[in-house]
Amino acid sequence: MGPAGCPVAVVWDDRFRGYDFGPGHPFTESSRWLAVRLLEESGFFGPGTGAAPPVRIDSADPATDEELLRFHQREYVAMVRSVSGSDRPGFLDRGDTPGFPGCHDAAARIARGTLLGLERVLAAQTTHACCPAGGLHHAHPGRASGFCIYDDVALAIATALEGPARLRRVAYIDIDAHHGDGVMYGFYHDGRVLDIDFHQDGRTLFPGTGFPSETGAGDGRGLKVNVPLPPAAGDEAVIPLFDRLVPPLLSAFRPELIVLQTGVDGHAGDPLARLQYTPAAYEHVVGTLHRIAHESGGVRLLVTGGGGYRAAHVARVLARAASRLAGGALGRDPDAPTPSIWQRAFESTLGEPAPRRWGGGWTVAPSDWRPEHGEKLLAALSQNLGVWL
Repeated sequence: MGPAGCPVAVVWDDRFRGYDFGPGHPFTESSRWLAVRLLEESGFFGPGTGAAPPVRIDSADPATDEELLRFHQREYVAMVRSVSGSDRPGFLDRGDTPGFPGCHDAAARIARGTLLGLERVLAAQTTHACCPAGGLHHAHPGRASGFCIYDDVALAIATALEGPARLRRVAYIDIDAHHGDGVMYGFYHDGRVLDIDFHQDGRTLFPGTGFPSETGAGDGRGLKVNVPLPPAAGDEAVIPLFDRLVPPLLSAFRPELIVLQTGVDGHAGDPLARLQYTPAAYEHVVGTLHRIAHESGGVRLLVTGGGGYRAAHVARVLARAASRLAGGALGRDPDAPTPSIWQRAFESTLGEPAPRRWGGGWTVAPSDWRPEHGEKLLAALSQNLGVWL
């Protein structure tokens, strides 16, 4: 738990589930809803969690045009609104992000959810905030991409920098299997944004970007740090690299806000990516940033969801992440049973068997990753960034 009287906020409006590309589409907010249900049924929001229990913010109106225009182009917002009102919406990009009736309000509502979390931490009403529905990091200022219509994390960064708080430095950390191209390129020239992105190598996965040579330009030169990992890499790769890179880079940059995108598609067994993280990796990342935030004099920490296409993994990882933000141990025991009422909700929602335990349900295949591979990657990063890592 954070300081007394300063709890963690979890933002979830059930209308987030309206961000729906239709039956059979791999991206669904229902798995994020099941993460919040798992928190609820496990007593996360109850009075027994301490003097300042976590709070749930359960209502989010769509973001206004003024808010959306902090990152997105006016013509693009108008186009999304037009598609949103069509009976035959078509695609919002070149073919992987379909429009749907009401897509503007649905996407803008999720954007507002992440902004509500930002408002809480900027006003010091909470130590940290989490919006499991967010993390739509592929959308660019003028186009949709990768199932992302409005880029809520980019909007949060832009709002922190340009809104009333006028922060001077924001760090964005992304552990989604897919490179967060919308955020990185959106702030590529901005020296106020440190972007550290761990992802599957773009030569093997959409969107095909995020290489060590992409380090920023202009004022942003040296502040975009891309850590591409080969398929089958898992905890043995990401945890040592995270520990080697993130704490010293954050210490040197001294951010006032850390935004973390916790895409769960890096989890072993995800159907769209080929990394092999286990819950231990997510626990380590969130726990490390939680510690750094408090040791750095109360740096604000905003966490979102992101990718993830196996509902059981998404629900349990995001629930554990929110618990870790509150200093809790929910789900730390992989053999602990999940609540039976949650199991029934899972099965009635998705029509598939629910996880009976907090852990298990995946297989980690042999990996070729070796420590020397990490040293080689760090050497490439050091050469491109001009600093020794």
